[in-house]
Formats: sequence, structure tokens, C-alpha cells
Amino acid sequence: MSSKEQIQSYLKLIKKSGNLSGIPESELSVEDRELLEQLWSQGLVDESLDVLEGMDVDEDWSKLQTRLHGSKVRRLTMPRIMKYAAIFIGVVCLSLFFKYMIDSPKDIGLPAGNVITLNTGKDIRAILANKKQTISLPSGEVVAVQEDNLLRYIGESTSEDLVYNELQIPYGKTFTLLLSDGTRVELNSGTKIKFPAKFPKAGKREVFMEGEAYFKVSKDREHPFIVNSDDVAVEVLGTEFNVSAYAEQNDISTVLVEGSVSLSHSANPGDTLLLKPGNKGTWSKSKAEMEISQVNTSLYTSWLTGEIVFRDTPFSDLLLKLERTYNVSIVNHNQDLAELTFNARYNRNVETIADVLEALKVIVPFEYNMKEGDTGTHQLIVIN
Repeated sequence: MSSKEQIQSYLKLIKKSGNLSGIPESELSVEDRELLEQLWSQGLVDESLDVLEGMDVDEDWSKLQTRLHGSKVRRLTMPRIMKYAAIFIGVVCLSLFFKYMIDSPKDIGLPAGNVITLNTGKDIRAILANKKQTISLPSGEVVAVQEDNLLRYIGESTSEDLVYNELQIPYGKTFTLLLSDGTRVELNSGTKIKFPAKFPKAGKREVFMEGEAYFKVSKDREHPFIVNSDDVAVEVLGTEFNVSAYAEQNDISTVLVEGSVSLSHSANPGDTLLLKPGNKGTWSKSKAEMEISQVNTSLYTSWLTGEIVFRDTPFSDLLLKLERTYNVSIVNHNQDLAELTFNARYNRNVETIADVLEALKVIVPFEYNMKEGDTGTHQLIVIN
């Protein structure tokens, strides 16, 4: 394993360049490169540098010897063993410390399962808030830049090969994606989207999603834009629309705000439904049919400003939306509530989940209790 100073210099190079390309192959062992790739892909470069800057090898080694060879011998638990192993920086166990960081998301303030992730096909990395980083193809070509809560893909493809990336947004978070053609996608909680890192020069612009997203499509008549959700395809040239296609929902809906789109289903691709602004096109999974209705589009796009709107919403659907919005688990034991529908409006940026539940209690009295979930990453709410 390389020395502390070498690891620091490598990490600084990675931070500056955004990848490992600046480090000569001959200077790294297989173990070192694998470790640095993990730290880079999981967004731990800054944290690793901070830790190394604050460590004194000789002093920490002396402390370790005192602890291990003192007059009292104590049984060490695994967390303590890992903690002490970290002190061997400059000897042979520096890798244990970093591996511990990689495998312990709580220690770096990242709740497990509550992190935005990007699968580039080469690696899976964390997209952390208030961070900046670059995304590269396996060839080393930079294709995207993260700027806080925005991931922006760059320019046209110079290759005929499609390289897909997949972005996953956990419950409790929203995110903005700017595709290489300039299309802007606002992603709601619990959404994943698969898309080309760079769209091809010829043919259609095609993405695949599950969850909810608002698309502002860059106009390009020669390259139609297609959003695939389950077996439903939404085809556009340039427009603004909202797609809701969560796996647990019975319907897949598209609400058109501006422009025009056509909907089709793989079961009958020739049978298309043309939407005009203000239209909502819905594919019913249970009925296996498509229908169209006129709606107030603001009710379906209000989530973009943090609002949570319920209109004649069954209590079970209301709970699902609250789970996604606040990253909580809710168990309902009150069957009277299960049979009711609700009309209400809240704002996730202003009101906590407790505020929402207390407001709902004013409409229909019920009791609930909140506790930490089994994983320790979110709250469990039980309604009685």
C-alpha cells in the first residue's frame, strides 16, 4: 500500500481532473487503483483528503501501541478493531481505513438507501448535494458535469455507439437532469431514468423511466423525443409535459402543458392518442385501455415547487405519495381511513411529515406514532 503522502497526492490529482487519468498506470498497484476508483466513484475524495490532513501517523501509532499493550487487556468489538486499523496509515493497513469509509455510509453523513445514484455502465457513484464532479465515458471523454442539484450532459456524440446512464432518485429527494440535447428533466422522489449519455446524430432521442418526471423537450423535428414508461410510449418533437408512471400505480398518465404529444402502447402501437395542452392521457393497467380527459395542469405539476396536492385521493394513494415525498414508511391499521378520499394541499419545503399528519387529523381524527425504522435511515409511522 502506498504511503500517506502518495495517497494524498493521488487524491488531489483526482479532485483536480475529475478522474484517474492523470495518474500513470506504473505508479499504482492493482489494489491502490481499485481503492482510489471506489473512493472516486462514491464521492469520497474530499472526505478522504480531510481525514488524511487531520491524521498524525507517528502520534496515532503511539496511541495504538498504548491501547493494545496497556496493563488491561480488553476484548475488542469489530467497530473498535476497524477504528484502530485506521491508525496504521503509512504502514500496511491504510487500505482498511478507506475500505471502512466506503462500506460505512453513516460515518460520512450519507444515509444508506437515501442517496441519489448514477450508474454509468462503468461504475455506480453517489450524486451528493452541494458537490461538483465530472462524469466520463469508459474512453475517458467527459460527458457530464454535476453542479449541486443539477447534472448537465454535454454536446453531441462523436460515436455511433449508445452508452446509457441510469439516474435513480430516492424517496425524499428531487433532482434536475439536463440531457445532451438540451432537454430539461425534473425528477420527483422515487424516480429512475435511463438515457443515452449522448444522443446519436441520427434517429430518435429515446429515454426510459419509472416514477414521475416533468420534461421540457428541446425542439428538433429531425429527431423525435420518446419517453418509455412500462409499455407506454410518449412521442414529441418539442414540448412540456409531466409523466407519472410509478410501479405501484394502476395508471400511467401524461399531462400536456405545452405543444403536442402522441401516446401509444406496445400492445397496439398503431393506435395512438394525440394530446393537446390541458389534456391528460391515461393508460389503465387493469382495463388495458387508453383514455383522455381535460384537467387543470397545475395540479399535476405543482410538485415542481414542492407542493403536494390531493384531489379526491384515496387514503392509500395519499400515504404512498407521503412515503415518497418524505422518505418514510407508513403502516395504516385504521380501516375507516382506508375507505375515505381527501382534498388537501401541503408544501414539502415548509411542512414536515408531522405537520401534514396533524393537519389531516383535523379533517378526520386518528392516532399515530412515529419511530425510527429498522434500517435506521428513515422514520416508521404507524396509524391506528
